[in-house]
Amino acid sequence: MPSIRGVKYPHSILIEGSADAHSQLYSVIESFKDTHLLYKHKDDDRTLSDIISHALCTQYCWYTQEIVLENKTKKCACKAELTIEKTLESIQKNLERTSRKWKQLSEKELQTEIKTEWGQIMSKELALFQSIEHMMYHVGEICYIAGLGAFYKGTLG
Repeated sequence: MPSIRGVKYPHSILIEGSADAHSQLYSVIESFKDTHLLYKHKDDDRTLSDIISHALCTQYCWYTQEIVLENKTKKCACKAELTIEKTLESIQKNLERTSRKWKQLSEKELQTEIKTEWGQIMSKELALFQSIEHMMYHVGEICYIAGLGAFYKGTLG
């Protein structure tokens, strides 16, 4: 079984994928100025800071806490940060707390099937993969919107 730093599959793939998504988001955001966080495209009512907060909050609070851990009562205090420094800290914090929770799940628990509120039946492992995919979708969206604003010229990868 493949492993990263003593963590075996499927945890290794999940944690590595999440770390990569957070790293991609971090590398995009660190090139911004504080004022860029308030940018929003004319056809969207969310700022880039709102999108970042949504991506992080959805992974930890919704996918991890609510869907996988089935902790329906936990309220999440996610907020859109207004400085690059605070945003980068929130990305790092999200990665750390997400990884910590994921490592606590047994392999058997990851294979447990759940039914989502929209009726999809999937394993908890798949739900966590979807959280990574969701984050990467928003990383791409942030790059696209920032490119439309003419202040991001980088690429992913």
